[in-house]
Amino acid sequence: MRKGLAFITGLLIPISYIVFSLMALSKFTGPFSPLRNWLSDLGSQRLNPAGWWFYNLGIILTGVLLCLFFWGLSAWKAPGNRKQNFMVTLSSMVGILGGLSMVLSAVYPIDRPEIHSFFSASLYILIGSAFVFICVAFLYLPKFPRWMVVLGFLVAMEDMLWSVFLNTYIMEFITVGCFLLYCVLLGLHTAARHKYLEEMREQ
Repeated sequence: MRKGLAFITGLLIPISYIVFSLMALSKFTGPFSPLRNWLSDLGSQRLNPAGWWFYNLGIILTGVLLCLFFWGLSAWKAPGNRKQNFMVTLSSMVGILGGLSMVLSAVYPIDRPEIHSFFSASLYILIGSAFVFICVAFLYLPKFPRWMVVLGFLVAMEDMLWSVFLNTYIMEFITVGCFLLYCVLLGLHTAARHKYLEEMREQ
């Protein structure tokens, strides 16, 4: 059940985010550019009076899907490997907190900048940390694709660096794009996780 949950939500996360963002963008007042706008500007009542609720509704839905997604990643626990199981559990717990931070970043949209910025930064730091933990867990699986591990560490590093040091408009778009892509890839690999876990049992 959990592997199917991670697969389905891994696909729904980018669909939810992109569809609602495009709906909000269609109502945005004036030009919108990755060179001078935050994505959260789409959820501003001041900047997007007709479409702000589309974006924030999409963020709330995506945050809920993220919670379910990281809960579903617990399917990666390998029998008899306590360290690997601990890393998977940490990833699930931290990822769920990241999903809740995403929900709260919409409950307190960018029109309330201090609270919004806190939850937005928490989101990226927590999701980045969750990616690190799951990638460490993958290191215990000898046949798991190492490019997925490397990519996961890179996406996690980008998430955390962007939220603290590289806080620019264009970098937010790149970071969100990479984050959504990695959720899809994790979901696809989780659907086939039995192959990697079976190979581990045979070692």
